[in-house]
Amino acid sequence: MAATDTDARAMGELSADGQTSQPALSEKRQSTVQNFEHAKVCKQEGNDLYYNHQIKPAIRKYHECLLYVRACQSKYDTAVNPSPVPVSPEVKEELERLKADCYNNLAACLLLRPNCDYSRVVTYCDNVLRVLPGNVKALYRKGVAHYHMGNYTTARSYLNDAKRQRKTPDEEIAKYIKLCNEATERPPGTQ
Repeated sequence: MAATDTDARAMGELSADGQTSQPALSEKRQSTVQNFEHAKVCKQEGNDLYYNHQIKPAIRKYHECLLYVRACQSKYDTAVNPSPVPVSPEVKEELERLKADCYNNLAACLLLRPNCDYSRVVTYCDNVLRVLPGNVKALYRKGVAHYHMGNYTTARSYLNDAKRQRKTPDEEIAKYIKLCNEATERPPGTQ
């Protein structure tokens, strides 16, 4: 997928007349626009793999997407790059959303694995919720992870937040809220 001139201008790599506004980058160092486009492609490929139940390859693609996003961000981050590339606020926001989507999708993938690392699911969901505080999927997945870690009260809190944000009934959310309620009603030591 080729980057458009509009994308390149937004990334600060083309001037309004279409000319390169900074020195040519070495062949080994991809431009910000190329990294941005690669990130979007990797995310879509990850989505396609996920929907085809190819979880491990999907996880690889989402991680690859995150690497491209980090490469883009490092080029405009003044703490990392002494001569940062100017980037529009819209592009920065789109990169953050892309990163949040990948973390959300990674959490979904991990929950499908037989030996799920639930603490990692929580971490990924936290990354999403920092950018998109009311994201229903992240709230739900974080609640499910806490349920499986035995943190029933915490799980119920996140699941109730997901239920409120969703506004329409969701069977899976209701199922896990019920499981949390049952788990907290049992006498200690019988869980």
